[in-house]
Order: sequence, then structure tokens, then C-alpha cells
Amino acid sequence: MLILFVMTGSLHSQTIDDTTAVIVKDSLKTFKISISSNFPNARIFFDTSFVGVTPLINYEVKEGPHSIRVHNPKSLKDWDAENEKFEIFLNSDTSLTANFRYYYFFNTDPFGARTFYKNDSLLGDTPLRFFSNAEMKGNVLFKKKNYKDYTFDLNAYDFETGANIKLQPKGNETVNDVVFKNRGTQFKTKRSLIPILSLAAASIAGGYFSIDFKNKANAAYDDYLDTGSTLSLDDSRKNDKYFVVSLVLMQAAVGTLIYFLFFDK
Repeated sequence: MLILFVMTGSLHSQTIDDTTAVIVKDSLKTFKISISSNFPNARIFFDTSFVGVTPLINYEVKEGPHSIRVHNPKSLKDWDAENEKFEIFLNSDTSLTANFRYYYFFNTDPFGARTFYKNDSLLGDTPLRFFSNAEMKGNVLFKKKNYKDYTFDLNAYDFETGANIKLQPKGNETVNDVVFKNRGTQFKTKRSLIPILSLAAASIAGGYFSIDFKNKANAAYDDYLDTGSTLSLDDSRKNDKYFVVSLVLMQAAVGTLIYFLFFDK
């Protein structure tokens, strides 16, 4: 009888312990977690289990430590995929945000084209892989010797495929300038020689300085492309401004000269 009592007591004690463990396990609190990302539809893994895509709203999880991995959906290759990882101890409702870098891929045919963001920030030569913390806006300019410059609008960029550009070679472009002379044109009144000569000289000077400033601007910009010197870039911009001023003055002088020659009765 004594042995039976001891065994019965032992079994009763084990039953109480198991029941207590179940109660403790079931008493763990659950909290809500929300996960967003700057790219939608990023895949979310909770403790290695896939639970959905961003934005994930009010997903219920038990209290305790958790490992969360958010996979970047904007990747062209596995090797450039970025994962945002969070190691947390969940003890309250929580919100997390995964901010991925923007991955850009530019390629040209032929390769080796210099790539400029907004026409003056050198990114590198194609094929080019480039990460940006913010989404790029505006244009990308591709330049290669003996090929026409190509401007790409970033609004048309596809993060799934990248940008593949076909450059066009420079041709022997000719301009067919045909001037027809009206031999019946004649002056009806006498023209003043001094204003005409002065305007002609101003036109020639304006044309000369326009060409000179433009050549200097081009030379400075080529030096910037070769060296990356910002001083050369500033010099190129300065000479471009002088070129515009000279060109405007030349056109004004030519216009006034034409007026004195043909329209001033």
C-alpha cells in the first residue's frame, strides 16, 4: 500500500508540472508589428519563415527575440541584392522600415562611354553599376569619342532591366546652304559709309570672339573630362557665357547692318 501511494503521488506531481508548463507557454503575450520599405513588395522573412511582403501591417508575433530579414525586390542579379536585417526583442507593438539603396545599371554599345549625371557629375565608364542612397532624377549623359552624345531621361529607367543604350557614330554631315541672289536689288538712297563699316567690323569681331570663346570652353571641358578638375569645368562654363554674349552682340550688329543696307530708305 505504501508503494502504491508513493507512485500515485509521483504521477500526480508530474501532471501538475506539465499543466503548469502549458499554462506558462500559452500565457506569452503577442504584439503587433508593421514593416514598410522604400520599395514595395519586399519579401519578409520572420525567423527564416516567409510571412509576406511590404507593407506588412499589424502582423501578430509572440513576445521574445526575433530575427527579421527584408529582401530588396529591385535587384538585377543575386549578387547585388541587398537584405535589411533586424534583430529585435519584441515586447511592445513595433514598426520597422527597410530603406534600400537604389541600384542602377548603365550599358552602352559600344562600351566605354563616359557617363555624367545631370551633365556634369562623372559617374564612370560603361558598363557601369552604381548605388545611390536616393532615387536619381533628371538626365544621364553618355559621351564617347567619334559617337554622338546621348541623353537618357531617368524617368524611363527600368530597375528590372537597367538601361542599355545604342550609341550612333558621328557621320560626315554636310549642310546644303544655298543662297539665291536677287540681281534686281538696288539701293534707292545713298548709304552712310561710316556706320556700315563700323557695323561690319563689329559683326566680324563678334564672330571672331564667339569662335574663340567657344573653342576655349570646349578645350576646358575636354580637360575636365580627362582630369575631372572642377577648375576646368568652371573655366568651361565661364567661356560658354562669354561665347553667348559675343554671339548676341554679333547677331545684333549683323541685324543692324542689314537694316542699314536694305531697309533704311
